[in-house]
Amino acid sequence: MAEDKLAEGARRFKEKMNAGAYKEAAKIKSDLGLPNSMLQDAVKSAYDANMKKGDYSLAAELAKQYDLPSDHRLEAAQRSFYRKIDSEFYRAAAEYAKEFGLPEDMVRQAAIQAFNKSMSMGMVKNAAEIADDFDLPRPMKQEAAKKSFEQHMQAGLYRKALKIAQKYDLPEEMVAEAEKKIS
Repeated sequence: MAEDKLAEGARRFKEKMNAGAYKEAAKIKSDLGLPNSMLQDAVKSAYDANMKKGDYSLAAELAKQYDLPSDHRLEAAQRSFYRKIDSEFYRAAAEYAKEFGLPEDMVRQAAIQAFNKSMSMGMVKNAAEIADDFDLPRPMKQEAAKKSFEQHMQAGLYRKALKIAQKYDLPEEMVAEAEKKIS
């Protein structure tokens, strides 16, 4: 009897996967406690269909969620990563690479590109956050922090400038400059 219920659940799961109703399929899996091993064929078919359509992020998510072999997850994730890079969504690419366990050099490559793009557009606060979030080299952090400090000082936001100077260990004269303006 329990086997019939599992088999029926697996059949319904497969139908939902084939229809692209992945959230409904996940609910069926959850509600019935279906083991991933029973669902591998249906998930692999959905994975293949998404790869063929070019929906690499979705394919990677399916591979991750249902424990498909890691080479499937990595292949889809890498393709999605490169699509994000080609679209100049560098920060999203870096975060994605980190989330899906792509090689560290891919994460760093995207993070550096995101940093450089932010700096070139004058978004120094964003660049500093990227440098922090992805542990970029200290000189990059310092460069963004100095520019951010200068912007805050020019805008009269002395307390924020001071916080930046302290957080990024900027030269003591910058800290003193902000403290002088505050007092």
